[in-house]
Amino acid sequence: MTIGLFDESTAEYFLSPSSCPKETPPWFSQLKDNLKDYSAVALWDTLRLRSTQILQESNTEPSMEITDEIARRVTDWKTQIKQDHLTHLSEVKYMFHCAQRNQAISALLLKQNPFFDYQINND
Repeated sequence: MTIGLFDESTAEYFLSPSSCPKETPPWFSQLKDNLKDYSAVALWDTLRLRSTQILQESNTEPSMEITDEIARRVTDWKTQIKQDHLTHLSEVKYMFHCAQRNQAISALLLKQNPFFDYQINND
């Protein structure tokens, strides 16, 4: 159906984009050129070393602004949890008082209107 809507090359592009030529990053081409042993193990070790180097370069101390923002968000989060807990407790208290009131109303209704005695009418 896709080929009917587009020409064959466009349909192939959308159906399998992996078949499109992709540019190899320059750092990877240079890395491959510098490898003496072009095996999977050597390539994997070299990529791991490069990743470790990038992580070490980017592993700097966070700025004071970021640290303050994180502390503010943690404080806001703790405050929100406390507020949610207090709201939940007030809802539980409200439900408890409603249940007590309904129980008192039921007791009053039963006291004033006793159940009908079915045994009297069955005789």
